[in-house]
Amino acid sequence: MVNELLTDTTPAADSQSLNSTGDNAPHGLFSSSPLIGQILTDKFGIRQEEIAKALDVQNEIGGFIGQILISTGAITDYQLIESLSIQLGIPAFDREAFGEPKDDLVQAFAGKLNIDYLIRNRFVPIELQQTPPGLSVTLITNDPLNAPIIDYITMALNADVTVLLATEQTINEFSRPFKVSDKDLVSLSLDDNPELLKEMASEAPVIKFLNNLLSSAVELRASDIHIEPSESAHRIKMRIDGVLHETQDVEDKLYLAIISRIKLLAGLDIAEKRLPQDGKFSTKIASALIDIRVSSIPFAIGEGVVMRLLYRERLTFDITKLGIEPDVAPVILDLINVPFGILLVTGPTGSGKTTSLYSMISTLDRKEKKIITVEDPVEYKLDGINQIQVKSEIALTFAAALRSILRHDPDVIMVGEIRDPETAEVAVQSALTGHLVLSTLHTNDAPSSLFRLIEMGLEDYLLNASVLGIIAQRIVRRNCPHCSVAIEAPEHIVKKYNLNELIKRFSGLDLSLNLKKGQGCKKCSGTGYRGMLAIYEVFKYTEDLKELFIKEHSIVSLKRRLVEVHNFRTLREDGLIKVISGITTIEEVLRVT
Repeated sequence: MVNELLTDTTPAADSQSLNSTGDNAPHGLFSSSPLIGQILTDKFGIRQEEIAKALDVQNEIGGFIGQILISTGAITDYQLIESLSIQLGIPAFDREAFGEPKDDLVQAFAGKLNIDYLIRNRFVPIELQQTPPGLSVTLITNDPLNAPIIDYITMALNADVTVLLATEQTINEFSRPFKVSDKDLVSLSLDDNPELLKEMASEAPVIKFLNNLLSSAVELRASDIHIEPSESAHRIKMRIDGVLHETQDVEDKLYLAIISRIKLLAGLDIAEKRLPQDGKFSTKIASALIDIRVSSIPFAIGEGVVMRLLYRERLTFDITKLGIEPDVAPVILDLINVPFGILLVTGPTGSGKTTSLYSMISTLDRKEKKIITVEDPVEYKLDGINQIQVKSEIALTFAAALRSILRHDPDVIMVGEIRDPETAEVAVQSALTGHLVLSTLHTNDAPSSLFRLIEMGLEDYLLNASVLGIIAQRIVRRNCPHCSVAIEAPEHIVKKYNLNELIKRFSGLDLSLNLKKGQGCKKCSGTGYRGMLAIYEVFKYTEDLKELFIKEHSIVSLKRRLVEVHNFRTLREDGLIKVISGITTIEEVLRVT
């Protein structure tokens, strides 16, 4: 296998042996090739300490350095394949070029090759072409130096053979059409016996599948992995930059074992399929520490699981990097430095509200101020912040925690979400008694939040006495910095969305029409987008707005006053400013506003 290309397996292996191929490699193949350890370090930043640790493990128990580095999470299958491609000069498999596995290949190779023999040796044919002067066949493998296999194919077909490097997961995926009998598959019949479920979940193929799935998610910068049941093949989807992408299907026989494996890791009851469950576990993938939050829920045709990936080392709660424009940032900073009152951040689930709140409290002096948060769940642990996890099963609700918090003399309180009238009432009372309260609310825009709190039963005079300001936000995808190019702004688009008027209205931002669009590349997986930022609408709840709210109780009047007097801009207008600046596209802004 590819790991044999990395090192000898002798106990005397040293750091140099990481890059040797063993006695079976063709003589002179690596005489001028770069060392694979150096490639891993230069291209992927693998630390020498991790390589040294892997060598220590090899000296103790033997094995191949490549497999050890993968099993410890230091590298992924993809990183190993890319590094070997550079070292050996053998191209890596490109899914964009070849697409999905082709069922018609089964018939094309029937009676011509012993496919079972090839698959056992990790070779899978993916293309057969009739080209002058004869046949040409393309195969994927993770054992490219297995010369007898290549010779067998060449002689059996009298064809030119092209070999591409691919990961174990890709090889398994492209070999499925050839496994018509399923005789090599582990029996994973749908059985509710908990002991059998545990046994199935501990099978090596299941463990490897999940490891590859998580590695792939990290490579693609996914925030969530969705495993959804269906009548035929169960689907796996990944949320990348806020948008869901279907990545692969899972056969029925493997699905139950994968779900059971995830539930075991998260500490859930694998025999319980009637009720939703939540859990979590942590792991290290390709040198990245990741906390994985797991939620399972019973659907009509099976259990669905969602894994939320929280990247510890990617945490950067810098308020200046959220996408807040220069004219709005001072307003937000003023609001969070008021000693008491309530500041609300609103938006739907997944709009980045918690990240914004974390960024706000991260700007506060944690030595001089006592900061306590109440969250459900606590997604990130922040140094210097006292964080409370809501536990409704023991009556530790937002409201109950808030009441107890007040006896701990906090300066700043963050409430994960105002969900009910009781929490709203306690939050407002906390703001009125000398505390700065930061919280979230589910509304479509900023002005609507006042009316949502009225619906919860709060008196308007209490709102006027406690509310400092309101922020609404959405998440949009950024144009890929690697493939985005300048585009001409169509005249009808400029007129329809009043882009020139926006430039004049917000002249302090020094805007000019500079539209861009990603063309799609490997860095952004062909989407044209890479990374995310937020768009905002913000207003400070000033005395004139309070008077208008008491007098008219009209959202139309409130919005009119905000625009005419306070130069308020909506979520869409803030998004269009980022379109004008070439940061995102009109399609993205329209998708979320």
